[in-house]
Amino acid sequence: MSDSTGVRTRDRALAACCLFIALAAAALAWRSASLFGMAVDGDSIFYVSAGVGLAEGRGLVTCLDEVFSLWPPLYSTVAAALETVGVDAFRGLRVLHLVAYAATILLTARLCWVLSGSHVAAALAALSAALSARIHEFAILVAAEGFFLPLVLAALLAALDYARQSTRGRFAALVAFSALACLQRYVGVALVASIALWLLAFASGADVRARLRCAALYALTSLAPLLAWFARNRLVEGAWTGGRDPAEQSLGEVVWDALSTLLAWAGPDGWPAWTGWVALGLGVASVAIALRSERTARNAAALALLFAALHLALVVALGARFQMDRVNDRLLLPLLPVSIALVFAAVGALARTRALVAAAAPFVLVALLASASRLLERRALWLTDGAGGFSTRLWREHTVAQELARHALAAPCWSNAPEFVWLLQRRNGRFLRAGAKAWERAGRDAALNGGALVWFQDGGRPKAFPEQLAPFVRVEQLAQSEDGLVAELVAR
Repeated sequence: MSDSTGVRTRDRALAACCLFIALAAAALAWRSASLFGMAVDGDSIFYVSAGVGLAEGRGLVTCLDEVFSLWPPLYSTVAAALETVGVDAFRGLRVLHLVAYAATILLTARLCWVLSGSHVAAALAALSAALSARIHEFAILVAAEGFFLPLVLAALLAALDYARQSTRGRFAALVAFSALACLQRYVGVALVASIALWLLAFASGADVRARLRCAALYALTSLAPLLAWFARNRLVEGAWTGGRDPAEQSLGEVVWDALSTLLAWAGPDGWPAWTGWVALGLGVASVAIALRSERTARNAAALALLFAALHLALVVALGARFQMDRVNDRLLLPLLPVSIALVFAAVGALARTRALVAAAAPFVLVALLASASRLLERRALWLTDGAGGFSTRLWREHTVAQELARHALAAPCWSNAPEFVWLLQRRNGRFLRAGAKAWERAGRDAALNGGALVWFQDGGRPKAFPEQLAPFVRVEQLAQSEDGLVAELVAR
């Protein structure tokens, strides 16, 4: 057998192995969301309801009749496309998320292979990504991250391909993946910035001006659709991204949240906290040592590390400037598959002898077993209680939710959980908080055209105030218990 034949055989074996891992992981994810479907939270409803509004010709408007601008439009546009062709958005997204999940695993393996040239390292990277409970979680959650991960990985790989052979087709693919990533998550600008800087330093040709033109053209064309979206937001509501409140956390707190997230990724659940530091240190040391010994992979590793650094810096900067979710798995998730590829590529590059393989094997085995244990524990919860958010027994088996299955309500619907009401009935709503004055304002608004009211509570908490509605509307109670209230509000 010739060397080229042997290489092709190993390449096909790697592709088959990674494909099997990706399909098996997708099958597990399908099963993980089998009880009540994919996990759905308030943000999920805003994304999908805006898509439904677009499909119905009302534009990108959420279930609260608010202009959709807080996030980029790609995910909602996908939901709109599904609704337009007659596919329920949530069912269609469940399938598309599994495709994206499998693509994430395959692209992680591909990136590892490009970094190391090791078939074993690439297969282990695919297995590690498939066993990651964090990546699995976002495969079964209606959220933008599920599509963002494969777009980021595809853009990084497209940049490496373009640097090897600069063709118009490869440049177009690079721009397309990058632009879509920015339209999926605003932090995609870190991806564009990292690739632009990398092209300036490593693109083909010794002419600095040519590299500068290449990087500038790439950045401008990749960001153009996002800039158009910003302009739209500015025109319709006077803010670039819907407006955000100042941050309540200090820079130190945001940095600690980021570091805590990275340590939680590195350390096995239930182990002492110092194991996270040890695992993180071993990973960083392995990558650093591999970069010193493997010159051919330095350019590729530089891109991966530059992206990781800029994404982390941007998330921390935004968290210290604006009020947003605390820096956690969700905001740092794009770093996870890139880190997996880097670490396994480093292990593959360093483990060149039997002695080094024997030394690395226990660490790799412990890491994979810890990931598998964490995933199995989370799946047990998903299978028995639901995938999360509104797709749990707490919500789906609530007395009021059972009543909503029996009564079709008029819109708008006032509720302390209007997103959940929209999920069940697709009735646009208004948020209603506890308090006599809030209920009085709702009554005044309902006096114009009527509507409905759905109130969720647990044993009388929070307290309902139906008597505040009586002076303004006729309240026709459809169901009432200590767990809540369902009523029609009829204008007098």
